[in-house]
Amino acid sequence: MLVPLGLATALLVAGCSGPTGGPTGTTGSTSSAVTDSIRSAQAEPGSRLVVVGDVGTGDAQEQATADAAATRGAGSWDALVLLGDNIYENGDPAKAQEAVLGPFSEVLAPGIPLLAALGNHDVGQGNGPAQLAALGQPGRWFSRAVGLVTVVVVDSNDPNNPEQLAWLDGALSAASTPWTVVAMHHPMYSAGVHGSDLAVRAAFGPLFAKHRVPLVMAGHDHDYQRNRVVDGTTYLVSGAGAKLRPTGSNTDTVVSRSVRNFLDLSAYEDRLVVQAVDQQGAVIDGVVLNR
Repeated sequence: MLVPLGLATALLVAGCSGPTGGPTGTTGSTSSAVTDSIRSAQAEPGSRLVVVGDVGTGDAQEQATADAAATRGAGSWDALVLLGDNIYENGDPAKAQEAVLGPFSEVLAPGIPLLAALGNHDVGQGNGPAQLAALGQPGRWFSRAVGLVTVVVVDSNDPNNPEQLAWLDGALSAASTPWTVVAMHHPMYSAGVHGSDLAVRAAFGPLFAKHRVPLVMAGHDHDYQRNRVVDGTTYLVSGAGAKLRPTGSNTDTVVSRSVRNFLDLSAYEDRLVVQAVDQQGAVIDGVVLNR
């Protein structure tokens, strides 16, 4: 599913930020462009996912993000995808209710699936397997079809694991839905505090290029970033579900914002509409990926 930048990716907001995280400029019309794309073919998407990273504080900021997601979805979400650091500070499975299931109870109330990647804070004291069990996850890496989208969850804490790499190659090859997206914790491209994870890029990047993965989403840096298209893949960072840090920009950056946010993915047969949404429900960035 190669998506050439010039032909198939419509940039709806192109505001880049400086080191302090404040936007320095925007172009285009976020609300009208995104709305027109969503309504142009059918009233409702074939599937709709809410994606958020680094939520696991259990504090008021996480709850504000969860409430904004619940309000925006109004019962229409088909899956909740977490991009790691689900439970601070060490992945304690006893805090699953406090850090994840409680805050996002309204989003999950209709019985939609929770799909969670592991972050570095989730595995720091060996709690990864127990946390996954507490959150009802099938393993450290897995895939699940949600309507028109196959969500492939990988463990970026262990990118060079040969078992994971062999599985990932097979899972990407076997995906049969119109769209395949990848969820993980460590970003391959980032201008945030942590920056790009080059080990993850070297391990996973060739497989994403081989299988023409259109979208890869990561957390870890507590901000929002949309980075340049690489080998047909759009790379997003959405790691500000609760905590927030300044962000920056580099040669890979298209949009960079220091703002708490989540992602709204609306999938259609012919396009994937991705919107970054802040705690007030405002769309701060958007991109449309066409098949």
